[in-house]
Amino acid sequence: MSLALPEFTRQLQPLLAGWQVSPLADGWRLQQGERRAEIRCQPLPTLQLGALALPRLQVSIAFDGGNADQHAAFIDDFQRHFRRGGG
Repeated sequence: MSLALPEFTRQLQPLLAGWQVSPLADGWRLQQGERRAEIRCQPLPTLQLGALALPRLQVSIAFDGGNADQHAAFIDDFQRHFRRGGG
């Protein structure tokens, strides 16, 4: 993702409503009943495009518990919270 970690963290906050959240060294562990998700972020080198420098993160989401529909719903929510428009 083309975001700095502080911006990612800020945009993530509304998605965390209703989840019990535990911080990890490189992300967050979320739990809601038997459903669990881990979101992890690793900084990547900045992408330099002429005078423009874009921060980058490698973001991974791993699920434990729940079912495929719940996982898909979480991903849909995640994408909605990080949608920026454009093409």
